[in-house]
Amino acid sequence: MKKLLLFFSLLTFGGISEVFAQEPVVIKEEGAEGDLDAEVDVRELPFRKRLNFGGGVSGLSFGNPTSIGISPMVGYSLTNNAIVGVGLTYQYYWASFGSLGSLTSNLLGQRIFFRQQVPALSQVIGQAYLTGQIENFSNLSDNSGINYSNPVLVGVGLGSKIGINLSIMYDLNYSSGRSPYGSPLVVQVGGFFF
Repeated sequence: MKKLLLFFSLLTFGGISEVFAQEPVVIKEEGAEGDLDAEVDVRELPFRKRLNFGGGVSGLSFGNPTSIGISPMVGYSLTNNAIVGVGLTYQYYWASFGSLGSLTSNLLGQRIFFRQQVPALSQVIGQAYLTGQIENFSNLSDNSGINYSNPVLVGVGLGSKIGINLSIMYDLNYSSGRSPYGSPLVVQVGGFFF
């Protein structure tokens, strides 16, 4: 009798658990296709959806010399891990030479940049990428007579594809007094926001 009671209890419990068991509820956004958690391959997106717009501040150096820059930029997603783009940069530069006086420059520049997420680097640092850019500056003040060098910057950065990023780069073409930056190490803060 005990075995029969145990058998019916298990059978009833098994039937009740099936009644309460449900398939998971999936809520999809209108017009959404596929798994919303899966990253879409950007190569399948139209041109406009592969564009990213943003900007930031660069070449921050305070003291002697002082260097502050602002730069809007447009990037194009080549792949899910690589972005190539262009930007404009306004750079303020001031340096004092003691009894010889000081130099103030207002520079306008263009830049081409490339950013590549590297999975091995991201495992060590987390959301890290390699970056490189080439810049060209013109002196708007035109009273200094200095021809500034064209920075060639390479380095690493932290941040996601969309949002705030921090890049630390080294100017391979740095020469004191001819560079628009106060140091061969250049720090940029900014990113893509839409």
